[in-house]
Amino acid sequence: MPELPDVERARALLHARCVGRTVTWVQAADDHIVFSGAARGDIERRLRGRTVVGSGRRGKQFWLALSGGLALLMHFGMTGEVYIRGEAVSHYRKVEVDAGDAWPPRYAKLELRFGEDVAVAYSDARRLGRIHAFEGDGAASPWVAKLGFDPVLDPPTPAAFAEAVARRRTPIKALLLNQGFSAGIGNWIADEVLFRSRIHPEQPAASLTRAQADALLAQIKHVCTTAVEADAESARFPADWLFHYRWEKGKRKAPQLPDGRRIAFVTVGGRTSAYVPEVQVLSRAGRARKDGPEQENASEGEEEEEEDEPPKAPVRSKRRRR
Repeated sequence: MPELPDVERARALLHARCVGRTVTWVQAADDHIVFSGAARGDIERRLRGRTVVGSGRRGKQFWLALSGGLALLMHFGMTGEVYIRGEAVSHYRKVEVDAGDAWPPRYAKLELRFGEDVAVAYSDARRLGRIHAFEGDGAASPWVAKLGFDPVLDPPTPAAFAEAVARRRTPIKALLLNQGFSAGIGNWIADEVLFRSRIHPEQPAASLTRAQADALLAQIKHVCTTAVEADAESARFPADWLFHYRWEKGKRKAPQLPDGRRIAFVTVGGRTSAYVPEVQVLSRAGRARKDGPEQENASEGEEEEEEDEPPKAPVRSKRRRR
């Protein structure tokens, strides 16, 4: 599912194309799930005639700030994405789609037009994403206010992070996936930062040493910032990242790093976790404490499921030849 870098890519795309423009036409799908029970006509009425004055993001939640104090909040769920007609798609697709030739895109839930020049669509095939129109600052909405720290926007100090981790007995991988703890971290980011920190995904959070907690926070910030700076394009991620080699699970050849180190898998917090046993060793203290009573809700109510293949290279939409 889209993680923090993909969502930031979508926010930046919308900000660049929409800020300063007025919504001249709106079409919402009659989908009570994606719109959380809001009526189609009410959504259209509230958005029409508004001018986009800004944008924001926290974790996997992002929004457009509109004139009159309205925020249009969006969450991708598993398969949501944003299209700009004839220009770009917000993140990865399994097959190439020419958004310029197929408009509105398939499974479109909301389409906004800004005069004749710009058209935007939010599409979601599996209906696990959500769209909300909120009166007020998007950051103050209930969907955003419940989130934990954002690794890019407001990472905690090392001392505060170590203190928070020390209070939790849950496996560290499950804690990282808990959006109420760290907003925006999903499965591959959690695996990447744990690999680079040399921490086993089943290690109970409270058993981490201060040095391990400091290393983990540093890698959380590094991985998220690097992926955002790469515009979520995986081909631009550092070559030594686990990300590039973890997707061979289930294929004939066992996955491994270029130097021959084996990649193994374990289920933690309901998610398949990739790790490298040679460097990510579950400590004796960890083995003794990992079966503690506390359990984390990895997604804080978000719909998540297993990843079984990597994100593809971003689609570049082709303009129709005339």
